[in-house]
Amino acid sequence: MIEVSAIDRLRLGDHACVVFDDDATRLRSLATYIRAGLRERHRILYFGGGAEEIEAELAAQGTDARRAIADGHLRMSAPEDSYLASGSFDPQATVDGWRYESDRARDAGYTGLRAVGDMSWASRPLPGADRLTWYEAQVNRVFADGFAMAICLYDRRLFTDAALRGICESHPATVAAGSDPRTVPLLRAVRTVDPPGIRLEGEADLSNRGALQTLMDHLREDSPDRSQPLVVDLSGLRFLDGAAARTLSTAAAAGLPPMTVVGASPSMRTLLAFAGEPRTVTAP
Repeated sequence: MIEVSAIDRLRLGDHACVVFDDDATRLRSLATYIRAGLRERHRILYFGGGAEEIEAELAAQGTDARRAIADGHLRMSAPEDSYLASGSFDPQATVDGWRYESDRARDAGYTGLRAVGDMSWASRPLPGADRLTWYEAQVNRVFADGFAMAICLYDRRLFTDAALRGICESHPATVAAGSDPRTVPLLRAVRTVDPPGIRLEGEADLSNRGALQTLMDHLREDSPDRSQPLVVDLSGLRFLDGAAARTLSTAAAAGLPPMTVVGASPSMRTLLAFAGEPRTVTAP
């Protein structure tokens, strides 16, 4: 069973894969996430089924979902009425849609955008569903701005273990039965402005390698000023495995503008130096 406190630890910039085993856990996770968004004055977008039961669960917890919907704070719709309306899944168009919704929420004066999608549709043979892992990795680039956040709900009963493994690796964080709430999110990655670059916190390992790879592959491209040197800040990172070290070293050593890794612990500096260009790594 997923502990509610794990969902409550998520913040703007996070993108978490929530793997549930039963309908009660799904409903409880949704209600917790939506209530937190209303409390923080976030715009909340839910794409999935069961809107009426979600409203009832929120009401049971003392939250007037209908008022939030009427005020525009909460929008609930089925995927078939939104990004699956064409009968297929277009991952790039969906990523662009999240950028658009993030800008809209910012312009409307919300303090953030909080998205949630029930991904059960992806277990069906829908055109484009084979690119789901690519989409989940790419959409991290939207959330890394630090204004939006999302949870993606995956029913373990509908997906194979192999499929879920690839999906989870495309998220910086995974919340599932047995997850220690104190370590959620496992990895938090938010782009910085001063200095320009990205700040990594938590742990970078096999469980989130797809997410980290995509963020680093596109860090230069996603920076507002592509001429400025970039800084990758690891001062909040507790753990870095060899594969993640290679990802960081390769990104730092390749292309322009120059990219420097800072804030690494002595053991991380050893890994980074072994994996790539020592000159790109500076002391904490």
